[in-house]
Amino acid sequence: TDKEEKTLLSKSKEFEKKIEDKLIDAYKRIRSNVRNGLAVVPIERNASGGSYFTIPPQVQMEIASRQKIITDEYSGRILVDPKLAEEEMDKMKSIFS
Repeated sequence: TDKEEKTLLSKSKEFEKKIEDKLIDAYKRIRSNVRNGLAVVPIERNASGGSYFTIPPQVQMEIASRQKIITDEYSGRILVDPKLAEEEMDKMKSIFS
């Protein structure tokens, strides 16, 4: 809805101030180049939620450690572990319910 979109846009601008410009630019570039606009996708059944190519176990471990930003080599999207994606979805539900 419009209310949710306005809330998300204001939060987005708030967080942009806290993140390095080069990371924001990379995020926006990824988002504009992908088909459905999703720049950040979780791992689903050992594959990228964007390209659906299998992700090697070592890379999955690196993603789960949350130490650095890892992108899907096929789609360019930023990969996150499913637990983080679920936590963030729960936060979003609590904001809009």
